[in-house]
Amino acid sequence: MPSSKPDQKGTAMDYLSAPRSDGLVKKLMSLLGYEAPKGKRLPAGVKYDTIKALVDVLDAKDNDEFRSMLATRIVELQGARRRGTGKVNATPESIVNAIKSGKISLEELKASLEAL
Repeated sequence: MPSSKPDQKGTAMDYLSAPRSDGLVKKLMSLLGYEAPKGKRLPAGVKYDTIKALVDVLDAKDNDEFRSMLATRIVELQGARRRGTGKVNATPESIVNAIKSGKISLEELKASLEAL
């Protein structure tokens, strides 16, 4: 992907980054038979070629079951991620307006804050 902003990197691989401590990239490459020599890096372009190969395999007509398994697992992981973090939709201004309009009382707000 070409960069569209001056401070943007010109590669889509940024979106596939994972903490090194998770070992996901190393594990994936190992499962596919690629291991970096001790203290060295993986062969040039092998991660890029892996992504291209995955797209080709997933695009094949006879891989519906594999695609379904992969999609199901992604949905599971995304579902767990969404439950793990709450999203606050209220702003300080909206809370003050809710108190002013009588939608919630100051006591209800204090109780909610204490419950957190």
